[in-house]
Amino acid sequence: MTTYLSPHEVQEKLIAVVEPPPQWVPVRWKRPEKPYQGQIGEHSFKISRIISHRNSFLPQIEGRIHAQAKGSKIEIQMKLHRAVLIFMCVWLGIVGQAALMFLAVLFEEFHPLFLMPVGMFIFGLVLPLIGFIPEAKKSKQFLMELFQGSENF
Repeated sequence: MTTYLSPHEVQEKLIAVVEPPPQWVPVRWKRPEKPYQGQIGEHSFKISRIISHRNSFLPQIEGRIHAQAKGSKIEIQMKLHRAVLIFMCVWLGIVGQAALMFLAVLFEEFHPLFLMPVGMFIFGLVLPLIGFIPEAKKSKQFLMELFQGSENF
């Protein structure tokens, strides 16, 4: 994303909408004052949206701010939390192997229960997309509006 804002102005806009991460798992008794939480450095940031429900697939947003002749270039990556990514890889690996074994047996003798691991594998592939993509779109739109005057994302 490029913007006409200076790196310092980009940092100030981020500070206005990001609160520090909690030091412990919070019990939210009151509504958060800012929509995002995380850390903001001089030329980088790591943030995530604050939501009132659970979503293990909430995008972790990492960005780098680079000065340009007229404004700034902001490189943004949205990805799954590392622990969720590891869990999904292990889970899909195990279920995928079971699905392959049941598919091999399915050619010899059909039984509807043999399709369960295949369904679990497909569900495991789709579930992260259902949780990640809508949240990533919301964050993308928010960041584009935050850095008004952006040329592209």
